[in-house]
Amino acid sequence: MKPKIDKISVISMLIILFLISIPGVYVYYFTDWRNDSFSQDVAQRQAIPEFQEESRVFDNRILLRKNKSIIVNKNRLVFKGLKDKIIHLDVYLLELDPEYAYTHYISKEDVHKRLRLGDSTFQLLKASKGALQLKIVDFFKS
Repeated sequence: MKPKIDKISVISMLIILFLISIPGVYVYYFTDWRNDSFSQDVAQRQAIPEFQEESRVFDNRILLRKNKSIIVNKNRLVFKGLKDKIIHLDVYLLELDPEYAYTHYISKEDVHKRLRLGDSTFQLLKASKGALQLKIVDFFKS
């Protein structure tokens, strides 16, 4: 023998399910944890020791090791290497989009030219397969 299910109990279960799902849907669709400044600050602070382990800033000169990075003026510079006299450099604009790399390919022949990377101007001093040396020429205020 089948138990009887009346319409009132089915409707009440659907109403309760609907009322429980509203906060869940709201949290899922209308909050964006990626733009939470507190969590971004924590993530950046945790990343800095790893990035500055081998790359260093000396006065106004930067030494970037291959596949290491450094934060300069709210920009993270990552030297990816040198191939066929072309320097591969990724720039992360931390205030704009800290997860997206703006890739720059720079000819090694442009040694004495100035480069604007993010909010800073640099001059390429020396490039090898394992390291890149830049001179900080100017910072732009944003």
